[in-house]
Amino acid sequence: MRERTLSLPGSTDQFILTDRPAPTLTDRYRPLPDGMTLHHAAVVRAHQVRTGDVVTAFFTDGPGTRRAEHLSEAFTAHPRPLGNCPEECEECEDTSARGVAADRYVCLDPADEKADCVIVFRNTPVAIVPADTAARFPALDSTPPLPDLFTLDDGEHGPYEALPVPRAWSPFATISVTRATAEQIAADLATSHAGRHLTCEWLHDALLISSDPRPRTEPGRPGRLIRPDADGRYRIGGLWPWQHWSPEEDDPTH
Repeated sequence: MRERTLSLPGSTDQFILTDRPAPTLTDRYRPLPDGMTLHHAAVVRAHQVRTGDVVTAFFTDGPGTRRAEHLSEAFTAHPRPLGNCPEECEECEDTSARGVAADRYVCLDPADEKADCVIVFRNTPVAIVPADTAARFPALDSTPPLPDLFTLDDGEHGPYEALPVPRAWSPFATISVTRATAEQIAADLATSHAGRHLTCEWLHDALLISSDPRPRTEPGRPGRLIRPDADGRYRIGGLWPWQHWSPEEDDPTH
């Protein structure tokens, strides 16, 4: 893996920036736009980040040699002072509850329906692609978003790849999966705790998930007939709670 050693005015630390890791099941890194690499990056302090800069990484603690900690998804910065959160997100609530001095921190990007505010100490070193450089490349959303990962029974089955869900998504809401993933979910339900009162049957291209009427607590809801949408994807949910999956759940040291 290639490396660049960068410096920051006023600091004796060395900042080691590496190539962005390729995305895998356990390394969840959305690629940068085509052509954008570590050679376009610089290191600045958080309060020096400007609107339009692309934030790609933070760094390990110092002093000394500090290595890049790549963000799973780079984002375009829209810096703003703390307060007046547009989504009343958990990150802002936690920061407020700690009673921190607002002028010691900066919000690099406000919350939206998918993510909380990005709040960091104002002197935090940040790896960015400056706005004028980033403007020469395709937009960040030109690369496909990473799928979200879900499991049954606290990680006993899965993970299953699905289209990203919004931040306010509920575990009993649906997730959107491919036919192959829907087939795997249907097969796993037969041996899962979540599916102990359910049976699955494929009716041509539709998946019928039926529930045993004896333990049913919601009369009139015998199950789901799930047909593919216009993109051939299946929206599955409402009969058990999904759990988000992260690589740490398969790590015996966690």
